[in-house]
Amino acid sequence: MRRAMFASVVFMFSALLARGEDVKLATDLQEQISQIPVTLTGLHGGTQTHDMVITTFRPAGAGPFPVVIISHGRATTPAERAAEGRFRYEVASRYFARKGFVVVVPTRIGYGVSGAAFDAEDSGHGSSSDPAIGVGNSTIETLAAIDFARALPGVDPKRIVLVGQSMGGLTTVSTASHNPPGVVAAINFAGGSGGDPDSHPGVPANPGALDALYTQWGKVTQLPMLWIYTQNDQFFGPRYSQQWATDFAAGGARVDYQLQPAFGNNGHFLFVQGSDLWTPIVERWLAAQGFTRTGLIARPAATSTAPVTADSALPGMGDKSSEVAKRYLALPQPRALAISGDGHWGEGHGDAALGKALGACQRNSPNTQCRLYAVDNDVVW
Repeated sequence: MRRAMFASVVFMFSALLARGEDVKLATDLQEQISQIPVTLTGLHGGTQTHDMVITTFRPAGAGPFPVVIISHGRATTPAERAAEGRFRYEVASRYFARKGFVVVVPTRIGYGVSGAAFDAEDSGHGSSSDPAIGVGNSTIETLAAIDFARALPGVDPKRIVLVGQSMGGLTTVSTASHNPPGVVAAINFAGGSGGDPDSHPGVPANPGALDALYTQWGKVTQLPMLWIYTQNDQFFGPRYSQQWATDFAAGGARVDYQLQPAFGNNGHFLFVQGSDLWTPIVERWLAAQGFTRTGLIARPAATSTAPVTADSALPGMGDKSSEVAKRYLALPQPRALAISGDGHWGEGHGDAALGKALGACQRNSPNTQCRLYAVDNDVVW
């Protein structure tokens, strides 16, 4: 079994290198790449078996840890789906790892390295599309990922949380309706299918079929769910998501529907671009479900009245201090700088700047703890 897993990882590294993908792993989170076979039947019939890529991240310690499974969305063209590479969601994964979760991120068949293999999530086009076909297959893959996660060492198989965005959100709701053993909560970000912001912004291809699915699932889903949508979702506007939530709840399902203000040009991408906004919401909701360990990074108070300058002497940086400080000061705010004190550093800006900085530093210094040195112009070391 161990030899087969090693061969699987070697194969994946070869495939990713052939595509020119950066395969430097986050060793501080024990990032690993695996693959498992999954058998699916497509829109036009025909059953095929392909290997699904799974990325895992693990917090420090022996556990047992709860598990979160993150399901990705679906780009609108085959070329985009093939170009997406391996889904990692590093910012979100680091947040959940800080909360003490083992993080499992499947890259479903038909995406990334298997992009040309088999599009099992093709549901047809336009008003005649049938989203049940595509989500049926993505659900099979997610259930397989749950089985994979349960077998990992050091996990608590009775504390599994599902998270998904867009098609992954729809998949999360569908998978939750099966009430898989050990799955205790689920979070849907902007879930839906058949959206296209270019040809029909805010309007799914077949909203009635989606409503029928949500209504059906609401009658059988037993675990609590959090749904997060935005006012300016260009794939699935609030007119639809509000109706879906109403009909889902009408069946007896427990759903906390939260419609957030407009985010950027398209709130559909809140999960991947706006973690500073959604993590506090998820933090509170998960705490209510019994996951009380914090994953948020509080901004430390300034410890010095002197701001960061190009001449700042950074602890442990030696001759590199000026170079690192100049690079940092060139970043737009919000920004953060983390150092390990033994010659390693990391920087981040924009959304999740503090987490990005700590993650970049820790990636380069897996054996020495990194700390924030600066946030914006304030020294917080």
